[in-house]
Amino acid sequence: DMKCLVAYSSVGHMSLVTLGCLSNISMGVKGALFIMIGHGLCSSGMFSLVNVFYSHSGYRNLYMNKGFLMKSPILCLVGFLLCSSNMAAPTSLNLLGEVLMFICSYVISFCFLLLLMAMTMVSRVYSLHLYTSTCHGKGSESMMGWDIVSYSSVFVLLAHWLPLNFLFLFMP
Repeated sequence: DMKCLVAYSSVGHMSLVTLGCLSNISMGVKGALFIMIGHGLCSSGMFSLVNVFYSHSGYRNLYMNKGFLMKSPILCLVGFLLCSSNMAAPTSLNLLGEVLMFICSYVISFCFLLLLMAMTMVSRVYSLHLYTSTCHGKGSESMMGWDIVSYSSVFVLLAHWLPLNFLFLFMP
């Protein structure tokens, strides 16, 4: 289920926020704030992406939503941008927050750093699995009569991605 993958990734991000808030270190709280803002933009964009996939295929199952790259390359490009930002790619606000969280967790304990690395890895795997499962592969038979995605859907997704990747310029 595509919505479950986005929700599981959200749980991973919120566990990072919990670690940052409970660390009682200013760097950890600042990292948690950056992750919260980035997560708000990124997860809502990913849920919108899942909604676009669902509205065109009628299924939320990953295996029924393969091959979107052949049907709508622009949608898969924006989907990749959102998924990579969710994986804390460079220039995303999530990267800034996660770097601060890694430093904060190392200050607290090396064990926390290892736990944090495992949590972020799981979140990245969920995002990568969502992208590769929906955009690559042979499309299902139910998608053969699929219509072209509207540009308004792409603009909604870009409205989530652009602030997520340019807000770091304005963060103190």
